[in-house]
Amino acid sequence: MKNQLVFFWRCIFGPKLYQTYPFAIPPPSRNDQQPTHLYTKNTAESLSDNVFFVLKLSIGILKVTWPLCLIYCYRKGLLTYENGIMTLRIVGCIAIISAYFMLLRGIGRFVNPNYKIFIEQFYKVKSNPTKEARHNLLSKFDFSLSHWKPDYVIESSFIRKLPMISTTKNDLINRTESTLIDRLFHYPSLFLGYLCINVFGRRLMFPGSLQLLRQMMERPLLDGRTNLIVRYNAKRYLLRTADGNNIDTIFIDRRESNETRNGQTLVITCEGNAGFYEMGCVSTPVDAGYSVLGWNRPGFGESSVRYLIYQHTIINFKILHIFVIILLHTINNLIEKQIYDDESSSFLRML
Repeated sequence: MKNQLVFFWRCIFGPKLYQTYPFAIPPPSRNDQQPTHLYTKNTAESLSDNVFFVLKLSIGILKVTWPLCLIYCYRKGLLTYENGIMTLRIVGCIAIISAYFMLLRGIGRFVNPNYKIFIEQFYKVKSNPTKEARHNLLSKFDFSLSHWKPDYVIESSFIRKLPMISTTKNDLINRTESTLIDRLFHYPSLFLGYLCINVFGRRLMFPGSLQLLRQMMERPLLDGRTNLIVRYNAKRYLLRTADGNNIDTIFIDRRESNETRNGQTLVITCEGNAGFYEMGCVSTPVDAGYSVLGWNRPGFGESSVRYLIYQHTIINFKILHIFVIILLHTINNLIEKQIYDDESSSFLRML
């Protein structure tokens, strides 16, 4: 009985399962036909996931529109004690509904034999996280990496050893004495800028991080990962950056391949503000026979969403070169053989 309760608890809070990778690339199917390797949810789990998606979408819309809502409530005189109590009651009802659907999702997973097989292997690997076991699980199941321990953590001490570029040196040299008006409007302008960037500016700059867009592109992303892992024997790694972001990366190693002579060259692909490695420019160097490292920006795909705007201000080749060194340093610590040494004459090609 105790084991069943523990197993049910794991089904409630376990990661979301997307698919079980097939042994070969399946033939193209019609849009109304779901491939057999995709995970089929029962009614309970499907309904619960739809409810949670609506809640996440509503919270995302509220994050964007809360300044307008606050102004509207203020002008209509809705910011009263009674309305505050009513708001707390509504929040409490939403919390109760969320807990109910979490239990319902757990029941749906508990009676699903495919999910039971996955969750058993997942916690078996979690209790004994050897490198081989982790790779075997990631090459067999496609699931949410929110519950996955990073394969490698980039320490902040390594970042401090890298050469830094001052972006304020020229500003300090060319700065003129601020007037009284400038000092009065300095902090209000900073506050308005903070609101604009965090409310809608960040989402306009990086639309690929929007929950709605990711939901619409879920099937193409799954097909892209299936193609890379099954056809090219790609390996997924989860990297933890010094600022706490988890970066979903994929590595195709062709150094020992007899089918191409370009496998000794590593190509690191960087996608755009709405691009993903599953269906982006990774396919170009892969088709050309190169070893490839692809990665998703924070908030894109399975990469975590905890990021700030300045993390993406790669506007200088030197900064981009530093980022490449970090990626290469990370991969060197993950694979058996070293693929890059900054003291050797290795060649690096970037898209």
